[in-house]
Order: sequence, then structure tokens, then C-alpha cells
Amino acid sequence: MNDFENVSELVNKTGASFEEARYAYEACGKDMVSAAVMLEKARCSKNESTEDPWDSAKQSFRRNSRTAANCAGGFFRKLCRNNVRISGSREYFCIPVIAAVIIALLLWEIIIPVVLISVFCGIRYTFTGPDISKDFVFGFSKPASASHSAPEYNYYQDNESCDNGFFNK
Repeated sequence: MNDFENVSELVNKTGASFEEARYAYEACGKDMVSAAVMLEKARCSKNESTEDPWDSAKQSFRRNSRTAANCAGGFFRKLCRNNVRISGSREYFCIPVIAAVIIALLLWEIIIPVVLISVFCGIRYTFTGPDISKDFVFGFSKPASASHSAPEYNYYQDNESCDNGFFNK
């Protein structure tokens, strides 16, 4: 048999390409058995190393989507646990932060002017809950029309160690 026939036989038996079979045949010193073993080892290692590239991308996507879902879930749980307390001379009502956000998104054209005007009329917006370390107050302690001098910004009149609201000393 000549070299061409030997390489063709290697191609038929191993399923390798003609170039691969010719290279293995010449590298093994024109020994058919050694070339066949070399091609089989190369094919086995090639099958093991060529995983589906989408598998790692799918696993990474699943891992990242679980992380994003956990973060979003934690964020929404905090929005539901904490409250917005709307008060003036008395407490008017208290709603979860998520409800306030939804209302603000749906009625933003009305809510923004109403909130700004109500702050100057003595309405306070206090954010309270287990995830907020101290009460965050947005608003003045007295309506702007109640005094002709500069308004007093203290939320707590008696206790100096408490948070003074939006305008801290």
C-alpha cells in the first residue's frame, strides 16, 4: 500500500479529516497502528474539552438572575415593611412605602405640587419602620403662615437628643 491509501484507510477507520490523518501518519513514522491510536486519543480529548459554550452562559445567567431576583425581592420586602406617616396637628394616615411609590408614579402630576404645598402648610412626611434607623422627617414643624419670623425647624420640641427632622441643626 502506498501512503495515500494508508491515510485514506486511517480516515475511514477513525473518522478524522484527511489532513489530521496525514499528519498523524507522518508523525508516527508511517506506522498505521500508532497513527490510529494517536487520532483516537486526539478525538477523545477533543470531545471532552469542547463543551457546549451555551451551558456555561446558561448557568451564569441562572446564577445572576437568582441574585437579581433575591435583591429585588429584598427591596420590595423593605418597601412593604416600612411606612410613610403623614401628620400635621394630628396623624392623618400611615401607608406602606410601596403604596406611596405606586401612588406617586400613577399620580405624579398631582402628588408633587400637593406634597410641596402641604409641607409649607405644616404637614410632615415621616418615614418609619424596622429598616430605617431613625425617623426621617420631610416637613416643617409649624406652618409658614403661623409665624411671621423664620419658621422653627425642630421636630421634637422637648428632647434635644432626638432627630431634628429634615433640617438638622
